[in-house]
Amino acid sequence: MVEIVVALDGKGCLSRLNLSGHAGFTLSGDDPACAAVTLLARTTARLVASCSGWTVDGAALKPGNLSLVIKQRPEDTDEWLRGVTDTLMLALADIDEEYPGSITVSLEEKDNGS
Repeated sequence: MVEIVVALDGKGCLSRLNLSGHAGFTLSGDDPACAAVTLLARTTARLVASCSGWTVDGAALKPGNLSLVIKQRPEDTDEWLRGVTDTLMLALADIDEEYPGSITVSLEEKDNGS
């Protein structure tokens, strides 16, 4: 099983993403859920890391592990990052629906003070 933790900032935008584990194999030997989650997380991390003026940290030190932390970003990027966050969450929900029991998603939300 792939355990995924998605942390949101007070504006509902991605602030941290952690993945660990593997989804398991089908009878044909494939692991489509794990491949889908890996591709989604790696693409999200590369997209965020490519943004000018952003400070991000992360690693993929071994197969089955990936971390991403958005440390600093321009304030005028909320709408863009919320779109990225919504896409990530919807794709994870789709993977969970297609391959039940292959992933778990934990959502951590920071209170925005309102």
